[in-house]
Amino acid sequence: MRLGLAAAQSSGPPPPQANHLPIESGLPCSATTDQPPSSFVVTLSPEQEARALAVYSRSVVITAHDHCFDPGDFSDMEAAGITVRTIKPTVDGIYITGAKRYRIDEAVDGWFERGSKALDILDSRIAESRGKVSMIRSVGDIERAKREHKLGIIYSFEGGRPLAGKLDNLEVFYKRGLREMQLFWAVPSPLKSPTQTLSDFGLAVLREMNRLGIVIDLSHMPDLTFQQAIDTTTAPIVISHCAVAAVSGVKSRGTDQLSDDAVRQVAKNGGAICLHFYEGYIRPRHGEHATVVDLVDHIDYIKRLVGIDSVALGSDYFPEKGWRFVEGVEKMRGLPNVVREMVHRGYSDEDIEKVLGRNLMRIYGKVWKK
Repeated sequence: MRLGLAAAQSSGPPPPQANHLPIESGLPCSATTDQPPSSFVVTLSPEQEARALAVYSRSVVITAHDHCFDPGDFSDMEAAGITVRTIKPTVDGIYITGAKRYRIDEAVDGWFERGSKALDILDSRIAESRGKVSMIRSVGDIERAKREHKLGIIYSFEGGRPLAGKLDNLEVFYKRGLREMQLFWAVPSPLKSPTQTLSDFGLAVLREMNRLGIVIDLSHMPDLTFQQAIDTTTAPIVISHCAVAAVSGVKSRGTDQLSDDAVRQVAKNGGAICLHFYEGYIRPRHGEHATVVDLVDHIDYIKRLVGIDSVALGSDYFPEKGWRFVEGVEKMRGLPNVVREMVHRGYSDEDIEKVLGRNLMRIYGKVWKK
């Protein structure tokens, strides 16, 4: 989840009870955008259009980060042809009620229960789907979802507060299906030191994620902490929603706007840079607002710098109004536009398939234990 927008309001209803879910809006993510309909199109020849749709159709399509778990979101996912989404039903430090965001200051109390309830809801979505939605715990599960036209979900959290400061809780959530977790968000946490580096507990969590086989997400980290984490991990990592500073035209900022050196370090680690779909990250360079053209500029840059094997798609769709997404991918159904633009630029089918999902599958295959 991106930062900002009065990151957490200081007043409002009383803090939620321990069993209240931090994110619950009652609307699918596609219904929360008040962004005007986009006129964005990629002009292709009939042959190029047929190729783009064929590549997209046969590819394993994975998005590395979103918060969309309303039943309608799974209808959107199916219509978009997405094979797997990494869903983060909690975000450290916030809850949403009455379409407003409020802060949860306590760093431990109630968070294990909130995390447990979040996974309960994902479990219920699977049960309600009568076989259409499936939990992903292995690369074989992803391949099966693609083959059987199912909707796969990877269980994750945005931030480590659900652990409630207890290392044993990580294995509890692993047994519930957790296969990815972002270590940080923009609030205090037992995983953070006062200087915003990983605390001793945070380092222990990182090592335990390596041991169990949980993908480590290094999003929203300052430079020093990113260096600390990437020097410690023994497995490939992801940065699940980010951009590249040199393409955005801004000063590098930790793992939000990556420096060239950070891009090289992710590539050396064997990890993936998963590009954000929020315009605040993918800055407009070709018009008044950012479009898929700007998004694919980031892919181009990473490919030139370190190769195509380090690129994936992050999205960060979220059930809250007030955000502007890249034109062409404002909603899940726009994902084929990324392929259209890559075809327009002459990318090979293999490179497109890697960006859509194969790069993440490679990482999952190295991290997950089965």
